[in-house]
Amino acid sequence: MKLLRIVVIVLLLLVGLPVGGSLLMSPPSAGQNIAAELSIPYPAVVAHRGASWDAPEETKPAYLLARSIRAEFLEMDLQRSRDGVLLAFHDDTLERTTNVAEIFPGREKQTIDRFSWFELQRLDAGSWFNKAHPDRARDSFVGEKILRFEDFLEIAEFTTDDYEPGIYIETKAASRFPGIERQMVNILRRRGWMEESRRGRIIFQSFEHESLARLKDLAPEVPRVYLIGSSMADEEGFDELLERASELAEGVGPVGYLAWPWYTGPAHRKGLLIHHYTINAKWQMRLLNFFGSDGFFTDRPDQLMLYYGKDDHIDMRAKFQQIGY
Repeated sequence: MKLLRIVVIVLLLLVGLPVGGSLLMSPPSAGQNIAAELSIPYPAVVAHRGASWDAPEETKPAYLLARSIRAEFLEMDLQRSRDGVLLAFHDDTLERTTNVAEIFPGREKQTIDRFSWFELQRLDAGSWFNKAHPDRARDSFVGEKILRFEDFLEIAEFTTDDYEPGIYIETKAASRFPGIERQMVNILRRRGWMEESRRGRIIFQSFEHESLARLKDLAPEVPRVYLIGSSMADEEGFDELLERASELAEGVGPVGYLAWPWYTGPAHRKGLLIHHYTINAKWQMRLLNFFGSDGFFTDRPDQLMLYYGKDDHIDMRAKFQQIGY
């Protein structure tokens, strides 16, 4: 019996000390007051490139699906065509998610800013998804087009009495697009996104602190999030990045590998909101939520809505019928 008691005590210590340490370093709801001050939903469901698990990323069906799921934020990457059209696209080049090699052979390695908007509209941005994910393929994805920024905004401007999607915009490779921040902010102002009534429904994000600095000058009323990748933390140190974030932003968006309490706790103590990317599995949601995350970028907003208890049942087949796909 004495040996059994010792074993039980040792097991309790092995489990209890890490749990207790995590709670002390980063309490699970430490960022709730920060989110409230910014009028940002807590915890937040950020549809990463739309509902990109179930539909081609950053296309109309991905965003319509995320909206039908009632995700709090529709997330996008902002880039620009050669002739100045702002658009929603993630990669530097077009080869992964379009048929650029077929339509413009020999140009597949060129960055997107080397193409005119007319040229980009010739591309199929949906068929790749069916080939990559045959278990989720739909004939209706074939021929989907790259979206203009205004097309994305039109989808996000859909509202009901009890739901208004927010937008979470990344200035992607901003150094390649001089003036893109001002161009974006001007469009948003014209469309009413900077009005007080939309406070907390728009967030800017970037891996480039210079872009965040420009956004702070252009639109100080809009919260900014400093995105942090693993290599950034390795090269510059997480504490140094938090210092920079506290000067330029209201939050940080670290990769999920940087979601341990010894990262999340210091961010909260600096008054920074923390949204981790890209979290798709339920066990990840549980673990990172326990470690104090204030919300997630996810390709599966339906699963995150269910995990947070913001919905009790989501029929994806019915959602596709609802959006006409």
